[in-house]
Amino acid sequence: MSVVHVSEAELHAKLEKCIAGERLLIEHEGNRFSARIQHVGLMGVKVIPETEIKNSHRTPGDVEGVTVPYDEILELEVKGVVYSRLPD
Repeated sequence: MSVVHVSEAELHAKLEKCIAGERLLIEHEGNRFSARIQHVGLMGVKVIPETEIKNSHRTPGDVEGVTVPYDEILELEVKGVVYSRLPD
């Protein structure tokens, strides 16, 4: 898996083109977690934390996501490439 370092603006541009299911690394209120995109919106991205997916016994579509602002997204993984705004 290759890592491409990008700015916050470049990462935001990549996110605008994403579809549901892509993996993100998010830092929210001091906690980091991975999540899957549910919907990309104007003010942020609606995601489902991967722990919710793994621990869910509900049918697909019944898991409610949370919206996180773009500035809380640290990485985006698309087709084996990680676009990261984290320092080395």
